[in-house]
Amino acid sequence: MTECDFCDEFSGGQQNAYAIRYGPHADRELLNDGVFRVLPTLGQLVEGHLLIVPSPHITSMGDLMPKESNHLEAVCDTVRQALREAYGQVLFFEHGIRGAGSGGCGIDHAHIHAVPVAADGILDILVREFGGCAIHRLANIQEAVKPGSSYLFVEDSSASRYVFPVSELPSQYMRRVVAESMGKSDWDWRKCGQEPELMATLERLAPLFSPAAIVPGE
Repeated sequence: MTECDFCDEFSGGQQNAYAIRYGPHADRELLNDGVFRVLPTLGQLVEGHLLIVPSPHITSMGDLMPKESNHLEAVCDTVRQALREAYGQVLFFEHGIRGAGSGGCGIDHAHIHAVPVAADGILDILVREFGGCAIHRLANIQEAVKPGSSYLFVEDSSASRYVFPVSELPSQYMRRVVAESMGKSDWDWRKCGQEPELMATLERLAPLFSPAAIVPGE
């Protein structure tokens, strides 16, 4: 593996987790507007499980400039609309890494998960565990969390948004919580091979991410 798995993939490299599983010429991008990319994740918790990833290497969406946060809101709107049309619901979450030792999935390149599940009760679990506060915009993360502090961001299927300051989390914490809410035990993306669900995601969602759906940079 290179130092950053996403950066290697986005530059056409062959030493990233996706290329190793699917071949050096495989392409999983549903959207690329020059600033953010949308792609199905490895280790699909369910068919339609997507990632929103910035093209440049940053470690948390909470560190975006206001203009970039507004752009991300538009991308999230596009993803939300597509997943609701295809599957009926969507849960967003991000573990914003802002310092060594705060846990994560082993890749520190920022990414928001968009999972077409209801995941009822997850916000209640996180509020009991971490406190947190409600927010309206992604840009509010900077106001809700101390500079340099890591966090969890969650938007549930009713579009309620919360951010939780966290100092350290087990690897893939949110993947595990979401999987358990669905009664699944296989949450570790590193253990996956080639997945029929990933290919089905590309086939089903590609028509919903036509060039007309790409959000232009502001």
